[in-house]
Amino acid sequence: MNQPRADMYGAFLRRRLAVIAALLSAAGCMQPGPPLPEEAQAKLEEFDAQGGYRPERIYATNEARETWKHVRTDLDVSLIAPTTGGHFPLVVYLPGLGEDATAGAFWRRSWAAAGYAVFTVQPAALGKVFWASDKLDAGELRATGRTYFSSASLESRLSHLAWALGELRQRAAIPGSPYAVADPAKTAVTGFDLGAQAASALAGEAVKAAFPANAEFNFAGAVVLSPHVTLAEGKLDERAAGMAMPLLAVTGTDDDDPYGMSATSLRSALWQSMPPGGKYLLVLQGGTHDALAGVEPGQKWKGPPSQPVPGEGSEGGGWMPWSREDLTLQVGQRSGPGGARNGSAGGPSGGAMRPADRPLRKRGPDVRHWAEVASVSTAFLDLVLKGRERARDWLSRDAGRWMGASAELRHK
Repeated sequence: MNQPRADMYGAFLRRRLAVIAALLSAAGCMQPGPPLPEEAQAKLEEFDAQGGYRPERIYATNEARETWKHVRTDLDVSLIAPTTGGHFPLVVYLPGLGEDATAGAFWRRSWAAAGYAVFTVQPAALGKVFWASDKLDAGELRATGRTYFSSASLESRLSHLAWALGELRQRAAIPGSPYAVADPAKTAVTGFDLGAQAASALAGEAVKAAFPANAEFNFAGAVVLSPHVTLAEGKLDERAAGMAMPLLAVTGTDDDDPYGMSATSLRSALWQSMPPGGKYLLVLQGGTHDALAGVEPGQKWKGPPSQPVPGEGSEGGGWMPWSREDLTLQVGQRSGPGGARNGSAGGPSGGAMRPADRPLRKRGPDVRHWAEVASVSTAFLDLVLKGRERARDWLSRDAGRWMGASAELRHK
């Protein structure tokens, strides 16, 4: 790597790690003994430098947010993209329930800095679902989930998305428009939580919801963060049979369903039933549902409020500060005989997720997971939307060695 490119990547890495370090600092008041931000940044920089994916170029970015109106529905939209001129492949991000168009900021900014125009759309009402709620019990959460993850809700969201993408294409064709940086001819769809349900349907999952007439959904690939999978929606092999496009599914061994509609083990079940060809599954060891939301430093996930878990304080099942133990685990350590969690393409394809030793208490996300999701998803997008063979090589050969026991990457 030449010196200017190395300096730009170093600056990008320092900004990215500063985000995580700031989150550590914000959490520091919650219990004694948190690592210093400088300590956290040093550990993360060391981890990323040992093999994280490096985009070919790092861009400065700019973000804009607007409200669009479709029929009688306000749509909260945002676009973050490189500030330099030109057209960039489009990444559509669909937030989770209770989130607005600023959601997933860590993921979106990582992708934009790697050379993508990231467009987020969310019906404004869905971002306000939990505003009036302090705590919801299990029954209330389940009822909420059944309402918003229903086929009728999915149909409505797909209709709004189809219109928003048509509007985006029109605006992108206008010279000088802030949306002109987006290239709708090269598009991937990504989503988390509620957005993951829609992203999976757009990737070819057979769902009971009807797609809007004349909708132009031309996606080259999909990234599904915390897949929504319930057995009530039908047999997995039948639902996954049409999922032919390249797809990256991301989950964790503690990726519990806050709505109680599914089991953690089902998060990877749909991926296992998909036909082979460009399919990747990233499993974060100890990764939780809210860890996949990519929230900003000092902020909490805007998902459902829940009753506190005994021994975890008044905030319920959410963030807890990282301990020094979390930061000093050896990079590259293995679990299981013979280092079986190697994450390489030659590993088990679509096999059942092996349970691993879990912490006795629920803690915040392992800080390495931020770098792992950002690196793996960016490499996947570079492969699918830019045709970068270097990204394919990194995913198949280097990613597993880099992540070690912290995560496992499977490919079929």
